[in-house]
Amino acid sequence: MTGTEIYKRTPAYERHVREIRLHAPEWKLLLAFDGQRTLAEVALSAETPFAEALPLTRKFLDQSWIEEQPITLDQYLKRTGARDIPTGAAVLPATVLHQPEKEKPAQPPPPAPPTAAPSAQRSAPPPLPASSAAPEKPALAKPSGRAMRLSAVVDFITSLVGNISVGQLLVYRVFLRVPPELLLAEDVASVYLVNDTSLIQGEKLQKAIADAVNAVAKRSLPDSVFAPA
Repeated sequence: MTGTEIYKRTPAYERHVREIRLHAPEWKLLLAFDGQRTLAEVALSAETPFAEALPLTRKFLDQSWIEEQPITLDQYLKRTGARDIPTGAAVLPATVLHQPEKEKPAQPPPPAPPTAAPSAQRSAPPPLPASSAAPEKPALAKPSGRAMRLSAVVDFITSLVGNISVGQLLVYRVFLRVPPELLLAEDVASVYLVNDTSLIQGEKLQKAIADAVNAVAKRSLPDSVFAPA
């Protein structure tokens, strides 16, 4: 599930609705499926975190209480705000984040600063004591050796807003804050907005992505973005 799916309640739900027993938050999510809004939009309206909405949606599907509502290409284009495109070209292009270093034109070195006259030189200030130095940010609190699934990160970011196009823009803003040298070190020059298969192994890049999500979206990444150990 990517959060872009649209579900509606089924005739089986209507027949057995009086026999169903759920907790109040689960009812709120189930009743929000109207065949019009995406899963991400439904979760947002039901005030249910996307990470919690996913297993509940699977439960409703297994019970045949909801089913996916197919939409036409015109409806899809209207929802995403895209212009008309030829049949077969509806796959979203990758978002290019940073051009590989070998393709970037070489930049001339900056000019050397003018050297001050000996009489005008000042002694360097003494170093700050260790107690006054800026505290180092804590490392990402995740077990080492776990790979971060880039597709799960993209899905989580997109789910934070109720509009697909805005969600994709949010993804772009997040990854532009990640240092390019960390991305390129793991051969991540672009991010696919749907079904990206990249796995992030380096803890420095994982922490940089988590920090970027927190800075842009004001949210912490859930544990579900990591592949099972």
